[in-house]
Amino acid sequence: MSHVSTADLIAQLEQDDENYTEVLSEDSMSVELGRYPNPEPKHPHKEDELYFVISGSGMAAVGDETYPIEEGDVVYVEQGVEHDFFDIDEELTALIVFTDSEDSVLDQSP
Repeated sequence: MSHVSTADLIAQLEQDDENYTEVLSEDSMSVELGRYPNPEPKHPHKEDELYFVISGSGMAAVGDETYPIEEGDVVYVEQGVEHDFFDIDEELTALIVFTDSEDSVLDQSP
């Protein structure tokens, strides 16, 4: 079992002035914490993704669908589907779960 405080992770992001940090990396999944202060296009991934919004609000586009999102919401993105956060009212902070640790946001080059 692993335990990580999201408050500690958020503080680490702020201290390091980063937008992503790894929470867990296993063969079956990876989990990251991400901050989205500005609209930031996402890249389609080879695996399914799940975003759990810890704080903030804005809009999410997943494929052809658009949703308002806020603290406590969950956004599911199937593999290969275009997705994006935009019209961010308050900086979004989310836990991102990938179903395969090979497809981490941290492993992508801009």
